[in-house]
Amino acid sequence: MPLNNVLTTKEVATYLKLNEKTVLKMAQSGEIPAVKIANQWRFYLSSIDEYMQDKIIKFSKYDFGKFLKSPDILPLSRLVHPDCINLHMLSETKDDVLVELVETAKKSKIAVSSDELINQLKKREEMLSTAIGNGIAIPHPRNPNDELFQKPGIIIGRTMKGVDFSAPDGKKVHLFFMTCAPDVVLHLKLLSKIAVLLNVDSIFENFMKAISKNDIMRILLKQERINA
Repeated sequence: MPLNNVLTTKEVATYLKLNEKTVLKMAQSGEIPAVKIANQWRFYLSSIDEYMQDKIIKFSKYDFGKFLKSPDILPLSRLVHPDCINLHMLSETKDDVLVELVETAKKSKIAVSSDELINQLKKREEMLSTAIGNGIAIPHPRNPNDELFQKPGIIIGRTMKGVDFSAPDGKKVHLFFMTCAPDVVLHLKLLSKIAVLLNVDSIFENFMKAISKNDIMRILLKQERINA
């Protein structure tokens, strides 16, 4: 999917994995946000994402089982904006890591309440560390809800020095993937996306070698093309 802000009908169909005729009908009926220019429909990527995120939230609240079995609606690269990435974390303790991740979520306009989110993250860590080994942790609140997050997203943090995060293998953690979900079902979907990504050979090394946020985005886009 190109990174331009305006999409054609064909590009939207590919993005949403729908037939072009279906997309046209949705545009004509006003079901999906679109603008008609010289007899051609055009779609703003940001509007499409907002529309789909709203559909995801409503869908997940009313049909849990079907949602969990459904194919991915938003690709990982659209859930990780450059503002959601911090490649230069300065934290030296677990609590400091959680604060930095929340600060990034707040700046990217995903988190609603910083204090409550930090509190929920700490409660989850007190139950059991979210470190999974091999230098990676997936921090998340104990009770994901729309009072913590106003939209779905994933915060990615990296520290070259590493932090003791009570990992099962005893290794320091360098990469953090914090799920941001307005409800539990979305949280599970985000976890599944992260699990698929982390199952890729050399993904840890690729993330550690990344120099810029754009490098991270390219890694995510590459994996999407491979998995498409």
